[in-house]
Amino acid sequence: MPPRKIRPFLVAALLAASGVAGASPSVAEREAARRFMDEGKAHLKANDIGRAIESFQKAHEIMHVPTTGLALARAHAAAGHLVEAREAALEVARMPREPGDPPVFDAARKHARELDAQLKSRIPTLRLRVTGGAPTRVAVDDVEIPPAGLGEPVAVNPGRRVVTAKGAGGEVKRAIELAERDAKELELPLGAPEIAKSPAAKPSQGSSGSPRAVVGFGNDDDRDATGDRTTFAEVLMYGGFGLGAVGLGVGGVTGAMTFSKAADVDPLCENGICAPEAKRDLDRASTLADVSTIAFVAGGVGVALGVVGYFLPRRPRAPAARAVWRWTPAGRGAAGGRAAIWIEPVGSGVGGVF
Repeated sequence: MPPRKIRPFLVAALLAASGVAGASPSVAEREAARRFMDEGKAHLKANDIGRAIESFQKAHEIMHVPTTGLALARAHAAAGHLVEAREAALEVARMPREPGDPPVFDAARKHARELDAQLKSRIPTLRLRVTGGAPTRVAVDDVEIPPAGLGEPVAVNPGRRVVTAKGAGGEVKRAIELAERDAKELELPLGAPEIAKSPAAKPSQGSSGSPRAVVGFGNDDDRDATGDRTTFAEVLMYGGFGLGAVGLGVGGVTGAMTFSKAADVDPLCENGICAPEAKRDLDRASTLADVSTIAFVAGGVGVALGVVGYFLPRRPRAPAARAVWRWTPAGRGAAGGRAAIWIEPVGSGVGGVF
């Protein structure tokens, strides 16, 4: 071959050799990559996965070898970025084996193929359907979906995803929750009015700024089913009748116990003179009589207040669910009976089995 024809081949060979040499990381770059790998491992140990991903990404951009790619894939998987994790694992698995590759590179390719197989079945998919017009842009968490991907299952990361569609008819935004292995479909109606969320109801405020509540009638707020506030007349009526029912009930029970004690003492007394052993029962009967008197007085006051509240004007309201307040003693009477007192918007009562 003539010398003039050999020279171009030599030049080409030298250019190729210089290009390969330029692509190989320098000593300083290798040292920086090692430092990034150590930082990434330290961040993983501290459960700072976000910073670990950043460190492994920097190391992989410098070295672009199976070990750095596998570290990046595993960090993405730990963060729940299944799509990014599988992409990094596939990249490592497809890296061709070069002569002189250390055994650790072969092990990294093997682990990357195993990780890819695990992630493939875990990644959820979302099928998007846009109605009401042609969209100009569709994105999932600001990642644009190409037109060819509409109507087809799109791999997305698990969690709460926000989907946005824009078109001539306006913009629509929807949020959807996806778990691992989910396969869901979401419709995006362009031009459809957004459903406004109604503000949460706030408790009514009194003059002191604290929520008002009526205690003892089984409700946590002072609003009925129609949204009207409980009026003063209703509070007076229900509270008065409630007090009256409790007072009369307690007075009746203690009065009956007084008569019972008196009947027990009667055989021990003759002509107004009682035996010494009857003193304790007489004292108990006297105490019960005092309690009964006080209870009857309180019950009478309560009934009077309830009557006043009943005749006071109050707002009309639609029929609502009945609210019942009931009190039952924890113990039983000597004969195994049980007494109960109940209060309802339509009445009250005292009853029991003795």
